[in-house]
Amino acid sequence: MEPSARTSLGRAPPQLVGGWEAGLLIFLALLYFGGALVNPAFFGSTEALHALLRDTSRVGIIAVGMTFVIANRDIDLSVGSTYGLVAVVFARLFAPSFLDFDLVTTVILCALLGMVIGLVNGVLVTTLKVPAFIATLTILFIGRGFVLALTHGQAIYYSDKAKDYAFFLHLGETNVFGFNNQIAIFAVVAILGACVLAKTRWGYETFATGGNEQAAIYAGIRTRGCASART
Repeated sequence: MEPSARTSLGRAPPQLVGGWEAGLLIFLALLYFGGALVNPAFFGSTEALHALLRDTSRVGIIAVGMTFVIANRDIDLSVGSTYGLVAVVFARLFAPSFLDFDLVTTVILCALLGMVIGLVNGVLVTTLKVPAFIATLTILFIGRGFVLALTHGQAIYYSDKAKDYAFFLHLGETNVFGFNNQIAIFAVVAILGACVLAKTRWGYETFATGGNEQAAIYAGIRTRGCASART
């Protein structure tokens, strides 16, 4: 593009922080302060804010991955049931009353399970051309069924064994600085996700595929590869 054309079009908006994100943050802040006015005993305390940030951090980490899916103009309804299924499988593998695997083996198997579920979603959508809504909704119900079958509605305990792996299992607890580690982990994941989406080739190709898949194909982008972000 000629310099004059770039000047006439104006400067491209930044991808890392756009205009609507600031408005959303302002809206969330106003919503929280409104809650503090209505119920100051709860929302007006720092403990409540800390608990809110802690409890939403897990969902926030999932939302970072979902951002790539949404930028790709698609949807994945199975993330919640996948999260629950992986947690239940971890408990079944790790608990002494079940398979009693060591921590490293358990984490690796759970990570593989999550990747397999994502791969199934990707194959259904990109290869078999199943609409993402139908494919991921099906995986959602399958995941919920497995959770119920594996737990029978009962809790799985491994508190005694957890004492031997205190460092790993305390990653979700409050640290020496007084705030929960989940908040810090979410902040790191969110920053990394934003940088990958805004500043890397994969991020550009994801935006291009979501904006106009046919044009992205003509530009030489492997749109099926970008569509794997649906997983």
